[in-house]
Amino acid sequence: MKKFNVSTQKSLTAVSLFSLLGLFSCSKDEMPEDKGMLSVSAKSTLVSSSGKSPSSKMVNNGDVVITDFRMNLKEFELEFDFEEPDDDHQGNDDNLWDDDGYYDFEDEIELAGPFELDLMAGQISFINVAIPMGNFEELEFKFDENTDANSDLFGKSVLIKGTLQGIPFIFWHNFEDEVEVDFEDPTFDIAISSIPEGIVIDFDLNLIFDVSEGVDLSQASDGNEDGTIEISPSDPDGNNDLAQDIRNAIKAHIDLLDD
Repeated sequence: MKKFNVSTQKSLTAVSLFSLLGLFSCSKDEMPEDKGMLSVSAKSTLVSSSGKSPSSKMVNNGDVVITDFRMNLKEFELEFDFEEPDDDHQGNDDNLWDDDGYYDFEDEIELAGPFELDLMAGQISFINVAIPMGNFEELEFKFDENTDANSDLFGKSVLIKGTLQGIPFIFWHNFEDEVEVDFEDPTFDIAISSIPEGIVIDFDLNLIFDVSEGVDLSQASDGNEDGTIEISPSDPDGNNDLAQDIRNAIKAHIDLLDD
């Protein structure tokens, strides 16, 4: 499968707009006729916590309060939903996206990261790029370890902090899993046209920490009795199985929304 790369530049802060470099830096009036704009955002879904600061949210009737939710993502890919060559998407000698004269099911566009996201900061727009018009059937991305030594995410791909029944807890993991996400309606594609398109990746913490559909954090313990419940692959408190469960739940409860 052929891939076409676009590099990205990340600002020094975790909450910021990440701008794509390389392909196009033009105004709307200068946009090539066969290209359209795609913006990708991310957010977390949580129930607002009454009486808490705006930077904290609660789930499970307040038993779990989330104060920090960060992740490191990279290698976003969009796969064309073409079965046959389309005359409207014929390539040419100057085409940077395709090498066989047309876009088809073998072609996909890769948007390189990394992207460090603070998902407690509301909806974050972190990709804005001009790409060929057409329909894309799915979005694929990869969790990856953060390599910024000045970041709280250094050496981690996901970090969640909060309290469990009033006791501080921290979950982190360094998994490097690939995830494919699509709209719930299988007939609904990511459609790139002359009208700018926006999609939102929604990480549903309500379901991730739901007792019946996700992970029951009440099973976590402070094994070394240092006052903080630690849930991670390093396993200082004996919660490694829960760390794996949260890892799986995060991947299971991702939705793609039309913005």
